[in-house]
Amino acid sequence: MLIFPLKKEWYEKIKSGEKTVEYRKVKSYWTRRIVLNFFRPMFGLYSPEEVFKKVSSLGFSQQFDACDMPYCALRLGYTRKMITARISRIEVVDGKDTDLHIDKPVYAIHFKDVREEPYPR
Repeated sequence: MLIFPLKKEWYEKIKSGEKTVEYRKVKSYWTRRIVLNFFRPMFGLYSPEEVFKKVSSLGFSQQFDACDMPYCALRLGYTRKMITARISRIEVVDGKDTDLHIDKPVYAIHFKDVREEPYPR
């Protein structure tokens, strides 16, 4: 399961349903975690570097079927408070119009079925 540590502001907005998309910079770190975890059949024969080149351009998008939506965990920093959600779509968009406000491509991770979960012991 992919885990996103969040600042309190974003955690509360996601929990309330006000925010339904999480943004992360397109870097090899997130490419390995996002793309290779969820799209291994699509990119199985490529090296991580080749996958990064393929998905780092604007316009990459992958929609998940309702029965195949993967789960992710959204944690309040590194505390034990956690929200789980299902990822409905991942795409690469321009970061200028996101909450990151950067002039670079970013992953837009769309999620639904958000609920707060007790931290596993």
